[in-house]
Amino acid sequence: MEPSYKPILRQVDVFPGEYQGRPILYLRDPLGFVDELIGLPQDLAFILPLMDGERDLRDLQVEASKIVGQIVPFEEIAKLVEFLDEKGLLWSESFESIKERAYEEWFSLKVRPMAHANQAYPLSGNEAEWFLEEVLKLSQVNSGEPPRVLIAPHIDIRVGAKAYAEAYQRFRIPSGSRVIVLGVGHYLDFPYSILTKDIATPFGPLRNDRGGMLFLGNTKKLELFPDHMAHKFEHSIEFQALFLKYLLGEEVVVLPILIGSYHVISHNRELVYGLVDGLLELMDDRTYLLLGVDMCHRGLRYGDSFPADKLLAKSALERDKLMLELAFKGETKELERLVTDGEQWKNCGSSSLFILSLIIERGAFRGTGEIFFQEAIPFGEGSFVSVASAGYFS
Repeated sequence: MEPSYKPILRQVDVFPGEYQGRPILYLRDPLGFVDELIGLPQDLAFILPLMDGERDLRDLQVEASKIVGQIVPFEEIAKLVEFLDEKGLLWSESFESIKERAYEEWFSLKVRPMAHANQAYPLSGNEAEWFLEEVLKLSQVNSGEPPRVLIAPHIDIRVGAKAYAEAYQRFRIPSGSRVIVLGVGHYLDFPYSILTKDIATPFGPLRNDRGGMLFLGNTKKLELFPDHMAHKFEHSIEFQALFLKYLLGEEVVVLPILIGSYHVISHNRELVYGLVDGLLELMDDRTYLLLGVDMCHRGLRYGDSFPADKLLAKSALERDKLMLELAFKGETKELERLVTDGEQWKNCGSSSLFILSLIIERGAFRGTGEIFFQEAIPFGEGSFVSVASAGYFS
């Protein structure tokens, strides 16, 4: 590898681990182009953010030597960069080849595979049934008329079990229904992206609403932005699919849509308005809307310089309540103002709630919203995630 080469590290998830008694860093491709979990010694962590395309290998050697307090051989730097390149974690020709193979594999699949089975929920159908029944028992509500819009979390099911139970015990919808699912595209660069495949679950595949998808793409002439790899590992829709398939079986079809960050959708308003207009035309008496969203993320794990406390958690729940109420009333401008003035709350559901607000503002439903349950869940040292289960009845 030439000394003048300037490596650029792709976006990766980094988390600590242990191998043979030694602390290491695990690097994971959140988009799934690279399936392998890559391990590095933790003492190399400092060099990763330096791979920004501004420094060549000699520059990296100089910076590394300054940090460790002794000369780091050039060969060690080159060896590390070559390793990351071979593994597909750098923007390079090697990665382009890996990406091409990953797309070929994805397009050969008829069903989007389970990405989180045996981690977030059991793979076996019998075990998954027991798991979900134990979750649903946490709510004693008697299911009556289901909400036309359901809001459920996408946090780890075991951690947010009570919120999931309060949502899905109320969502016993009629046979032959369509569910439009809005999930959070945590790594999505587009304003939205429609999944074009059925979704695998331990109970069999959850069927895609291909009629709705074709209507949006062919009749409404919408760009569907099928960013396939953004769907591969994303859990925000996968967890909803698990409950939907278990509760409704073959009696439902879903139109799964990942929604990008509020920053992205606010800069692509015409595209978002086009999507909303298309969804409005799909909103018949058998169509339901489901948002798989978490709310505020605060504390050390989420970039705050201080640990989150009970007072901050209380404020987060109050803010979430207001955001949900504004969305249910279709008060889009007030909702936007709340989102833009409170970016520090890191509410990952704000984009989907914005779209819900537009749908209600434009008259898709006439009714009232209700918050069933709220909770600020400890998630990492000095950190929490706030969640809610709620519904809109019309």
